[in-house]
Amino acid sequence: MALYSCLAGVRIRRDTPPPSMLILSCELIAITDEHDVSASRAEANQLLADDYNIPYVADLDQALKLPGVDIVSACPDVERRGRVAVQCADSGKCLYLDKPLAGTNEDARAIVEAVDRNGVTAQMFSQVHSSFAQAARAAIGSARIGELKAIHVECIFAKGPPGTAKSLAPRIERARPDRFTFVEAKREMFDIGVYTVALVRWLTGRKISTVDAVTSNFFFQEHDQAGVEDFGIMIFDLEGGVSATIAAGRFGWTSHPAGGPLWIVLVGANGTFTFDARNPKFERHTDEAPFAMPKRHSLDPMGMWASTQRESNVMRKNRWQSFDQDPPGQLADVSAFIDCIENDVEPEMNVRLAASLTEVILAGYESAANDYSVKLPLVEH
Repeated sequence: MALYSCLAGVRIRRDTPPPSMLILSCELIAITDEHDVSASRAEANQLLADDYNIPYVADLDQALKLPGVDIVSACPDVERRGRVAVQCADSGKCLYLDKPLAGTNEDARAIVEAVDRNGVTAQMFSQVHSSFAQAARAAIGSARIGELKAIHVECIFAKGPPGTAKSLAPRIERARPDRFTFVEAKREMFDIGVYTVALVRWLTGRKISTVDAVTSNFFFQEHDQAGVEDFGIMIFDLEGGVSATIAAGRFGWTSHPAGGPLWIVLVGANGTFTFDARNPKFERHTDEAPFAMPKRHSLDPMGMWASTQRESNVMRKNRWQSFDQDPPGQLADVSAFIDCIENDVEPEMNVRLAASLTEVILAGYESAANDYSVKLPLVEH
């Protein structure tokens, strides 16, 4: 089950095809994890290995010594990402890292230092290689937009059973979250918000100087009971006088005809332009049954993962059909990473940039908890 996927060792085949096909030159070798994970996590890791018909090596130290391993694709619990990434970098492996990079600035800095120390290629997964983001970047600085004045990025996932939140009390945020990993919920301003903050930083090339944020519980009892937000907004001041806003969260299966809103708005001196990942599209109406709420999966009630979605028989949403020619899933992002390895160039979403996103979101939690603007760099308490 991909839900508990931690690490997948990858070997690059040396009979390298043309660059556009480089992703096809990778071969999964094994699933692995730290030796002292819980029995339930080890069982899930074994199930994932069985799905791919590859071995589960139940000791990361031993897995990193397997012959032919060039890449580690790492998605451990947020609380473990710092030490796992450092260990893999110190073994000389290239790193394809899940987002967000880490849950603390200390862990994020440790990853950056390990990557620099070992000279390995490392990239954090993001949406910067998707076609709507590339179109927005090409438009910045063009005559039709003119000088950039402001930017808004929105990403909200249409997953999970909506309307279950019971409490109407205002959310009480914590300035320094100490837990990120839950079975039934995620910190959505952290987990989804990182996409939006990444696009703001990557598109503008400007550092963020101040952060104002609000977090809320609108939709899901699972998030409310776990004490984590299901929605958040942030307002940024960027270098050079540019303003930015983001909205990120999760609002339920039936709240959107596709996977949820995902767009970029650029406000320039000459006009305002929107770049929507769901457009262009056509809307299809047939005698097919409309989308129906899936049954809850005991290990994944929010439907976060493709593997548990299959087990719950989650229906496809077919009303909106996109003309987007992006490769399926994260193939474009992975292909760009392999290109960087083969050509010895720095990834656009490198760990240094990724670490800055962790700092911004942690500043957002401090702002939401204390109701004041937070200046960057973040002062450690």
